[in-house]
Amino acid sequence: MSFAVSQYRSNQVQTASPARVIVQFYDGAIKFVKLGSQGIENKDYAKKGMHLSRAHAIVAEMRANLDATKAPELCEELDRLYVYVLDCITEANMKMDAKPLAGALKVLEMLRGAWVQIADEPSGVRSVVTPSTP
Repeated sequence: MSFAVSQYRSNQVQTASPARVIVQFYDGAIKFVKLGSQGIENKDYAKKGMHLSRAHAIVAEMRANLDATKAPELCEELDRLYVYVLDCITEANMKMDAKPLAGALKVLEMLRGAWVQIADEPSGVRSVVTPSTP
């Protein structure tokens, strides 16, 4: 990756609202789950492992950054959903089976859609997580 591309991506994250950064995390997790699924289907197990590992790391990071002091009930529900997604990724990775990834994608895409709506609100709703830069 060129220096200019790296700087552009860094600036995108640094200038984005917290909700927009979370959308970017979901984009990455969804992308890597899909690529991991393709790796399984193509029997490219190195690709599968690399991409599912990255998806797992993103979701684990989002889970670790939940701040229950701001919205305990919401954080509890998000935690359950993240655990489900992590379990699906782990199962698919261990069993070399892409089927569990369908459930993970469904949850990630649903949550992404909700965060897009939050990010697009003009009131600048504060998030229940404190995103760290990827």
